[in-house]
Amino acid sequence: MPRTINWPTRAEWQEKAEQAEYTSCFPRERVSSSPSDWLTAAEIKEGRKLSAKVVRATRIALGKADRISDRDDMNDWNRRALDEDADVDAVASGWWHIARYARFADVLSESADRLTALADAMRQARDEAAEEATKKEVAEAVARRATDAAWDKELQRRARIETRSAARDHHRARGQHIHSE
Repeated sequence: MPRTINWPTRAEWQEKAEQAEYTSCFPRERVSSSPSDWLTAAEIKEGRKLSAKVVRATRIALGKADRISDRDDMNDWNRRALDEDADVDAVASGWWHIARYARFADVLSESADRLTALADAMRQARDEAAEEATKKEVAEAVARRATDAAWDKELQRRARIETRSAARDHHRARGQHIHSE
């Protein structure tokens, strides 16, 4: 027995454009993930210098406190932040965790605070741009779905799905196995 698909009407399909675009990906996937797009070259250089300075001082303090596992964890976060392919989240998380370990070891608190501020500024700039990009793409999707051309394309997509579904149902009814495309 063939299955029927309960497709939304054109009006319902158009109403769902906003939700479809919002849920198509995470907002941060709509913008660059490169730290250099969200901090100036001077800020990135400052962050790297601060990170190196804070890591050196914190390693010593954690070693003296016999907190070797914390020191190793901090080193791992530092490696992630320094990776040449590190994205905004890797750099910001690395700097944030380095600052956290420095505060725990009670060393260079002002440098740790600045490192955290740079990490927060980078994420905030990226997130604000991502929200703007999302709003723009949602508006474009809503406008696109209001056109006859988009509706025709949607009807063609549905026809392809119906055809594949009918072929699978036919082969299932005959006990044959068919791979989907």
